[in-house]
This record gives sequence, structure tokens and C-alpha cells, in this order.
Amino acid sequence: MIKAALFDLDGTLIDSNQAIFQTYIEVSKRLGEKEPSIDILRSLLGQPSHINLEYLFGQNEQARPIYNEVVKKTHENLNFLPFVKETLKEISIPKGIVTSKRSENALEVLKELKDFFTVIITPEQTIKQKPNPEPIYLACEKLSIKPEESVYIGDTVRDYQTALNSGTKFIALIDKGSTAKQFSEAGAKNQVISFNHIPDMIKRL
Repeated sequence: MIKAALFDLDGTLIDSNQAIFQTYIEVSKRLGEKEPSIDILRSLLGQPSHINLEYLFGQNEQARPIYNEVVKKTHENLNFLPFVKETLKEISIPKGIVTSKRSENALEVLKELKDFFTVIITPEQTIKQKPNPEPIYLACEKLSIKPEESVYIGDTVRDYQTALNSGTKFIALIDKGSTAKQFSEAGAKNQVISFNHIPDMIKRL
């Protein structure tokens, strides 16, 4: 029996993947670096920004302050994905968020949704990050449940790998993250194409 639903944030609750791409592209321009391809940026979805910045720009000390400035502009007025609010109301079990977005940025975009969630896990709270299971374990500990009693909902294969590593069940939301084919090739069988399909999928787990 599923006792709690855990959600990724970017690309799962909020329509932010394009804003994330724009952020790193703008940072690269300001640093005079080669603009990263969309394929590369897509592969970085679900990782904390400090890991992505180091991957893209090495030890360039200008990258973080420029990123902090740019992300405030690119993440203004982000929209929730369709049906998010009404679907969260429909899901009666406790809910939590496990995200790679830094706490300050996560709480800013979650202002209208935070009352839905019992726990919000951000990178500052754990030593290791997705796909390591530590963030899922912490969320489950705070909810007083076992990982196998929860389901994690996310939009990337990295989210699926996180669920797999932690022993929680997984629902793939097919939108602007990983494709249905990529999820299938990774082994993720539970897939939905709309957020409002999630409650029925949870009941079937």
C-alpha cells in the first residue's frame, strides 16, 4: 500500500525546464563560453546547479554569481503544469518534494503549493544527491514510512534511477524531460502523459 507520494519539482510540478536551459545558455554567453547544446542541458536535468555549473564551466568562479543573477530573471512567473493544483488536492495521502533545486529557489516557486506538502527535501539537507537514494530516504524518514511504501513522481530518467536505488515505486511524467522511449529503455513501466492521470496510477501500484 502506498502511504506517501513524493514529487520532483522542475518539469514535474512546474514548467521550468526551458527556463533552466535558458539560464545555462545565458551564463555561457556572459562567460564567453561555447553555448551548450540542448541535448547536453537535457542530460543535466535533475542535478543540483553547483554540479551542472562545474560540469559546464569548470572552476570558473564567475559562474555561480552570474547564475544567481540570471536564474532570478529566467524563473520569474513560472507556470505550474496543467492540473497540478486540483490533482494535489485529489491525492489524499501525505505528499512531499524531493528536488535538486536549491532551497531558496524551490521555496520561491512553491509559494502557492507549499501547504500541500508535509516535507520538502532540497540539496542542502543531504550530502549526496539524486540518483543517490539519500534524499528519498530522508523524506521517508521524516514521513515515518519505509521507502517501499512511497512512490516518487518525476520527469527524467535520473528521477527513475533515484526511485530504483531507494526501493520506492516510480511514476514517469512524460512532458519536456525524458521521453517515453528513454523511460521504457531504462525500465520505467509506469508512465503518464498528464499530471491528472497520477491518482489513478497510484491506486494501481
